Amino acid sequence: MASTGTNEENVLQQNTIIRSANASYMVHKIIGTGRFSCVYNASEVVSGNAVVIKALNNFGFSTSASELYFKELDFLNRLKFSRLQSRYVQLMDTLRPKSGMICFVMERLSTTLQAVLHNIGPLPMCICRPIVRQIAQGLAGLKCLGIVHADLKPDNIMFTSMTGNNILVKIIDFGWAFDMKNVHTMYQKQLQAVPYRAPEVCFQGSLDHGLDMWALGCIMPEIVTGVKLFDVDEEELLIKMIIRTRPVPEYLLSDLPKDILETKLTVGWIQFQNLQRDVIGQPNQQECEDIGWFMDLVYKMLIVMPETRITAVEALAHPFLTIVHFIKYPSTAMTKKNAKLMESCMLDI
Repeated sequence: MASTGTNEENVLQQNTIIRSANASYMVHKIIGTGRFSCVYNASEVVSGNAVVIKALNNFGFSTSASELYFKELDFLNRLKFSRLQSRYVQLMDTLRPKSGMICFVMERLSTTLQAVLHNIGPLPMCICRPIVRQIAQGLAGLKCLGIVHADLKPDNIMFTSMTGNNILVKIIDFGWAFDMKNVHTMYQKQLQAVPYRAPEVCFQGSLDHGLDMWALGCIMPEIVTGVKLFDVDEEELLIKMIIRTRPVPEYLLSDLPKDILETKLTVGWIQFQNLQRDVIGQPNQQECEDIGWFMDLVYKMLIVMPETRITAVEALAHPFLTIVHFIKYPSTAMTKKNAKLMESCMLDI
């Protein structure tokens, strides 16, 4: 969450107890603030279990803000009953203290993928794979429910724990999510953070679950390079980068400036391209093939036209996420290590 100013009446006080119909919670400290909300570490008084409380600021209680909150509440309640519920942050309780703020009580997770990339740096391909598989599983589950997340980015992917070799992740923050039944209400809105924004948002095309697959295609290279694929903060620059790097239909190019091909490539895109170049001629054929399948999946996620972009279910059957191409190398350390890591994100559904 981006940091922003708050005033005293919009902050839950540290070391105070707030109550719902079912439980009492001790508020500890504020850990994040946003345009409409604040997030706190807290604990359930009786059990001592750690939780997180997301509170809507009173000054943000406009009609539009409250609608977003109640919509998010609806999605979180629906996700409780998904067969893929383990891929999403879990809502535990709701409450409204005397101040009038609407509060969600959610499970406390560990740290975001963004924080890990910032503090530790890029992650190896063998760790990227199970992370991406879990996110794809989550997106497949959302599609079954008709929900589009619309704000997928490393900040909204959290590790469940940072102990041992845990690589389990969950998708969080459904504040900008929408139901495909109401997709007509989402046009003209600035969905998705700019570096992860799909072309159909930029070009005001049809919106669907492909938004999230494009975002995942941007996240995958970032995991292994540590750098945003399209590190830009303006939509105009993003459009130029998409046109420079991806095949775009001619009819989308007619009104665009002619200097687009002179636009400088981002460091993230250059490093992504270098992944395959760096292994050309290397003796480890298994690693070369693996990187080739990694890039193939990213390119399929970054197809400009959403109707031909790979879906979450199709991605889950892709060689990079099934490691079927490792069959040729049954006894290598690379195969054994990846197989063990992939076991950790198996789902019993």
